[in-house]
Amino acid sequence: MKYLVKTLLILLVILLSLKLIFHIFDKGHITDYSVGNFQVKEQLKTKSLYGKDNYYFEITHEKFNMNFQLPINYNKAEKIINKIKYIKTSNMNCIMPIFKGNKIVTDIMCLTNDSMIKFYHDLNDSEKSSLSKFVKSLKKYNYDPEIYIDKANARKLSNTQSVYDDNLTENHYLAIENYKGLTLFNSKQNSVKLFNNDIYTKPVKTFTDKYYIVADYNEEYSFKNFYIVNIINGNTKKIRSYDDISFDSIVEGTVGENTYIFDKDAETQYKVNLKYESVEKAGTKDNIKYYNGKWGTMTLNEALDGKKFENDYKKAPKGYIKAVCKSNKTGYCYYYKKVNDIYEVYRSDVQNPKLKTYLFKTTDIDSIIYLNNYIYFINGNIINYYYDNGVRKVLTDTELEFNDDISFGVYAK
Repeated sequence: MKYLVKTLLILLVILLSLKLIFHIFDKGHITDYSVGNFQVKEQLKTKSLYGKDNYYFEITHEKFNMNFQLPINYNKAEKIINKIKYIKTSNMNCIMPIFKGNKIVTDIMCLTNDSMIKFYHDLNDSEKSSLSKFVKSLKKYNYDPEIYIDKANARKLSNTQSVYDDNLTENHYLAIENYKGLTLFNSKQNSVKLFNNDIYTKPVKTFTDKYYIVADYNEEYSFKNFYIVNIINGNTKKIRSYDDISFDSIVEGTVGENTYIFDKDAETQYKVNLKYESVEKAGTKDNIKYYNGKWGTMTLNEALDGKKFENDYKKAPKGYIKAVCKSNKTGYCYYYKKVNDIYEVYRSDVQNPKLKTYLFKTTDIDSIIYLNNYIYFINGNIINYYYDNGVRKVLTDTELEFNDDISFGVYAK
């Protein structure tokens, strides 16, 4: 009898161990199921979007189709949508998926008549009014539309700057240029002085990873040194070039640990390597490197005209002026549409680029930072971020309205 019990315990341990191994190395699943009048296609890919499990859903109704994805962890479970609440208005079809445990993990999603997805928090007052009863019916699932509204208060730092402490994200390190160097923000504010005088325009500068790279603007006509600032702690060092580099230079882009600079006067391309703390020639006028997902070359005229690397750019569809894709198999593509003097930003799942979701508005499409599932951007004189719970203000700086040369960087530790 003891031998039988011992054998059963050993088999149980083996079975549980095998189950654990299969769970750890599980690559995901694709499953189809019905939820009321809806057909759901659910796809899980593990550790695929920002290093997290990624669920992608296609929701099919007799009158419309909708898709969305979420970087969530449901312990790799299948068929995690239990209910789909639905309402049709004169110009929208709106759904709210209810997940296992009667949980809500996204805002109400509405498909407009022009085949665009809008979240409830982005609807106008009239559209929200048409959904008032629907919203009330979701309270039993603890749906609270107020969580998508930014209620943080600003704390004044100076005559030009205010910070929204409640919206500072833990382990996100933000740095913004000032006229003598950098101002760093995280748990506390810290200034890094680099220049003896106010420098209002700095073409030779960039943020990459956790570093700020800038030419030594203490010099007058040309420079040999680059300042390298760690935006986590403010530590600063110099990297020296053997050649004099003209201030009439531009930063073309960063690939890996290398940042490429083109000196228009010398018609020479330089590579700043952070790992080896070196500056070396990367190309001359007959062989100027160019990167757009793969290496190639550009002409001298293109370099002189200021052509920059396009690591994630894609061909923009009709009606949009720019497209950026951050992944090929999972993740998102972002699209930019100019409306008067502002840009509307949309997102699509790479699995279905035709159906786009409205996200936010920005006044500067060249200063957008994609940081995991956060998007930092400038709108007027405010640095904001977009997250799945909407737009949040981070920093107000009145100089942003008057000087479009001011740039900022963010690093996630």
